[in-house]
Amino acid sequence: MVFLLLGLLSLLYVPVPFTTFFWKAVYNFGHIPLFGLVAILLLWVSRTFLKRPEGEGIQHYGMALLGVLVLALLTEALQSLNVARQPTVSDVFYDLLGAMCALILFFTYDTHATGPWGQWRKFPRNVLLRLGVLLVISITLLPVFEWAHAFLDRTNRFPSLLHFSSEWEMKFVKERNSKLQVVVPPVGWEKSTDDLVGEVEFHLKKSPGFSLEEPYPDWRGYTSLELDIYSELSSPQSIAIRIDDAEYNHTYADGFNRRIMVLPGLNHVQILIEDIRRSPESREMDLSSIKRVLLFAVSPPKEFILYFDNIRLE
Repeated sequence: MVFLLLGLLSLLYVPVPFTTFFWKAVYNFGHIPLFGLVAILLLWVSRTFLKRPEGEGIQHYGMALLGVLVLALLTEALQSLNVARQPTVSDVFYDLLGAMCALILFFTYDTHATGPWGQWRKFPRNVLLRLGVLLVISITLLPVFEWAHAFLDRTNRFPSLLHFSSEWEMKFVKERNSKLQVVVPPVGWEKSTDDLVGEVEFHLKKSPGFSLEEPYPDWRGYTSLELDIYSELSSPQSIAIRIDDAEYNHTYADGFNRRIMVLPGLNHVQILIEDIRRSPESREMDLSSIKRVLLFAVSPPKEFILYFDNIRLE
């Protein structure tokens, strides 16, 4: 039994296939069934080794839940020693939630649970408990389906990377010391008001801008990355674009970097894929696993606003 428990908990250290938003959601949900099973095993241990007088069987459920809390805190403490893992309070929450769901569901079928609490095993209370467990599991599973749909939407939109036209694509967009809103095009930009654009307010902070996290990763077979930028400013404004792949080692020279001078009015920006491929200092960019596109300002002297749209591959 001890080896079975250790074997189950070791699953927390199995590397996921690729750290993406989808797999993170799957991993988070995985705490629910994993620690649910751990809770049932601890319930069996409590009943086997901590005998209670007849009528107090419900106390074993408390022991099992307490054991899950101890194991959850212990696993998070151990993960803090692993640079590939980060301990989080949310993991402990999911662990306890999974344990409670499993214990409540098991309780509704448990003929050994006696005393006043035994009334909750009878109809219609047991049905309410089971429906409650089903509702909780459905809610915790929802992010998995949301990210699955977002990645399907990302695939269907490709080679468009960001068009500011779908709430699903915006799940991949992250503000960085800025404020990003989806708005109608400014008056001077000759676009239909039905065609939304991204308005980015660059704050007076370090490297303000936004990033497109986990764009469609395979850029092979395309010749250029293109985007449209509109400026209502009266003078040129410099911004930077950075592109990283999955092998990025977090150094400036290990990615694509370029300054873009945005002129007043509409700017069509084109970057050759070949330039991106050859950009890392000591290797070639892996065009099959692009990880991030970042647009930002470098130490701006004042706040300003730019409009973005139609980031795509050609």
